[in-house]
Amino acid sequence: MEFAQLVQNTDFDYPRLLNMQDCWILLLEKDLTVRASSDLCRSFLGFDAEELQGRRLDEVLSLGHLASLMGKGFCFRSQPIPFGDRKLIGHFVPRIEDGELKGGVLAIEPKAIPRDDLSFIELQDIVRTLGSIMDVAYEGTIIIDERGMIVLVNQAFADLLGARAQDMIGKHVLKAYPNSKLSRLPIVMRTGKAEVGWPHMLNGREIIACRYPLIKNGKAIGALGKVMFQDVQGVVRLARESDGPPAGPVQAAPQVAKAGEFKYDINSIIGHSKVMRVLKEKLLRVADRSSNVLLIGESGTGKELFAHSIHAASKRRYGPFIKMNCAAIPEHLLESELFGYVEGAFTGAKRGGQIGKFELAHGGTIFLDEISDMSLPMQAKLLRILQEKELTPLGSNNAKRVDVRIIAATNVKLEEAVGGGRFREDLYYRLNVMALVIPPLRERTEDIYFIVNHFIAVFNAEFGLEVQGLAPEAWELVKGYQYPGNIRELRNLIESAFNVVVGPHIAAEDLPQHIRQISGASSRAGAQGGEEGFLAEVGNKGLREIMEGLERRVLERSLEQVGGNKLKAAALLDISRPGFYKKLQKYKMI
Repeated sequence: MEFAQLVQNTDFDYPRLLNMQDCWILLLEKDLTVRASSDLCRSFLGFDAEELQGRRLDEVLSLGHLASLMGKGFCFRSQPIPFGDRKLIGHFVPRIEDGELKGGVLAIEPKAIPRDDLSFIELQDIVRTLGSIMDVAYEGTIIIDERGMIVLVNQAFADLLGARAQDMIGKHVLKAYPNSKLSRLPIVMRTGKAEVGWPHMLNGREIIACRYPLIKNGKAIGALGKVMFQDVQGVVRLARESDGPPAGPVQAAPQVAKAGEFKYDINSIIGHSKVMRVLKEKLLRVADRSSNVLLIGESGTGKELFAHSIHAASKRRYGPFIKMNCAAIPEHLLESELFGYVEGAFTGAKRGGQIGKFELAHGGTIFLDEISDMSLPMQAKLLRILQEKELTPLGSNNAKRVDVRIIAATNVKLEEAVGGGRFREDLYYRLNVMALVIPPLRERTEDIYFIVNHFIAVFNAEFGLEVQGLAPEAWELVKGYQYPGNIRELRNLIESAFNVVVGPHIAAEDLPQHIRQISGASSRAGAQGGEEGFLAEVGNKGLREIMEGLERRVLERSLEQVGGNKLKAAALLDISRPGFYKKLQKYKMI
């Protein structure tokens, strides 16, 4: 049984560890002296049990900087360890008891690897290079290799996720974070740009992180992430408590707290087109105010993502975020779900009653999706909350004060619903204080490239594949399609292709048949009229704007043809790599 699996399954069953036949086992004390060792290990090292016990590890093996990591409680795997004229592979799991390092288990695979084998990410080099970044053990630290697999993590980082360090080792980083935003370490590794002091949602709490690409011989071999500040929400809550408790808060049940956390922020919205840049700037301005917001957009454009982002950027971000789909709940249950009820309010009511969504959202934000499907009687009750800032649970005569920001969303034209008598005019104006119109994907086609690459990274992790991108013919089909289902449909398209793809690139035949039929015809028509499209701008735009549009399209096409490889794209256009990056920065394409 593999060493890491044995440690996970047995929780340091030392007799079984010492009897392993495929690894040398050394049980270590906190100061890295040998506490016990396996017979196999002693025979290879040339010591008897009494000679080896009590020796310092650096007297037995040449571990260099790895020893300092072990002494700080870092967990690592697959690290080359010099042994004579060979290199062996070592794994280390710290033993943490009551939050304190008590020692650990070092396992060494006796199978040698060539000294010139560069397939391993060597922590020796990283510690030597990064120095002070690696020297604080109580700060959460994680390292991934070029495949995105976790090769080092300390318990301080694992604690933030409610996990053990040894259970995270060997997992892909995009699968290792429960109740969290996807890690940006693969992005940092791909771009080669460090991210210092970035907020991130980790296991339902907001932390501040730093991320660094790991470069060796000019090539990215991994990335390092480090937590600068843990639980920013806790710091803010502590500051609030020092000023005394807020007046009359509604106490939500403790088990609801994590469900009420937001999952995304504005960095989760993918889009570099002009319309999206303007929209994100407007979102940040709107979020900072307290007014209600109406999100308008077709199905699949990401209205819930925008709702999360508004809450995350607002002053209420440390309060709950509660979401409710008004079309998903039967009419006779919607009132009790939104406003709650007291015990005995109706037949089948829970003992003790139930807290409603609005009460749970006190001090935070409630997101009402598909608001147009709400009945007129329910609209009247919602209007009362907006006007009076209070609600009355079913079966009760006692009104409760609530402080809630409402974000509503719809995919229909509410003005027409008002004119047809299906939506209250007074409620419409109460909700439509600030409106954000989210454009359909067909109106921001320049973002498709970035969205597709994001989904490829997500599904690579989920499927365990290494798809590099789309073949040129597939790109033409993907760009030529109109996407009536918007981003949701594009995601499904990429997921469908991942189920049948063979090789590093998604081919045209991997795409769904209806995409190939519909998009193929429009792509051919677009190719014939592409030149006329730019010429048609004469008289509407200046020469500079027309040429910039053409240049941006050429950059996009070059990236598509080489699967996103910037070095190859620069060579394709016969320009230098720095010059290519400068142009990408000019058009905010990186």
